Amino acid sequence: MAYPGGKAGAGVYQRIINNMPPHKIYVEGFLGGGAIMLTKRPAIASIGIDADAAVIETWARSYLALTPNLTLVHDDAIEWLANNTLSDDTLIYLDPPYLMSTRRQQRQIYRCELSDHDHERLLDVITSLSCMVMLSGYWSEMYSDALQGWRTDTFTTRTRGGSLAEEWLWMNFPEPMELHDYRYLGWDFRERERIKRKVERWKKRLINMNSQEKHAIMVAIAELKNPTSAIVGNDAVITTPQMALPTSAQLELAMGAPIGATGDIVTS
Repeated sequence: MAYPGGKAGAGVYQRIINNMPPHKIYVEGFLGGGAIMLTKRPAIASIGIDADAAVIETWARSYLALTPNLTLVHDDAIEWLANNTLSDDTLIYLDPPYLMSTRRQQRQIYRCELSDHDHERLLDVITSLSCMVMLSGYWSEMYSDALQGWRTDTFTTRTRGGSLAEEWLWMNFPEPMELHDYRYLGWDFRERERIKRKVERWKKRLINMNSQEKHAIMVAIAELKNPTSAIVGNDAVITTPQMALPTSAQLELAMGAPIGATGDIVTS
């Protein structure tokens, strides 16, 4: 659904997803239109939180079946994060109503806005968490001071009024060596299309190979990713773990193919 400040714009959701490391549980606070939830590859379990009952109702009616194992929570995201223990394999993405002082038009846009004090509470909570956290916003001294040491990524977006703005993304983890979702890899449309075409060509080649050739290539990839070797005389003996051959379905799933969906709704 169209939502003020949503992340559905071209180049925006791709940039955010390209910063996401592998995770088993995904939490999106301040769900709103949920552009990231709807476009990223689903985690094993996902949780969407919003204080606006209308947002939760819209999701329950129109979007619940689009994300597997999704739980919708009608609650204040800050309180929910403060009161729930999250495992290290959890990734939280937060796109709160931006700090009023950073907006060009400093007026209420959302039914559930955040005060400066609310932003301070949010920053206090997320800096105490041990799981992976990503936070969108505009730069401010408040955020800069509270999130010292967090990795940042900046990119230009277009506001509702059509003007350009610099978006900031703060992350409490280093740049990931592996991504949760590779479908949007690339920093502009042309590069994403080039990579996508290359991936599709390789998928077709792998799927159509005979079992032994496929196994040989998968073992070679494993050696590049995690080589282990022992030197015997003048020869290097390379050992690799046993690998199950991927099926066509598994290859498709690795590239983000949709899977079955179930869902729940939780109210505070």
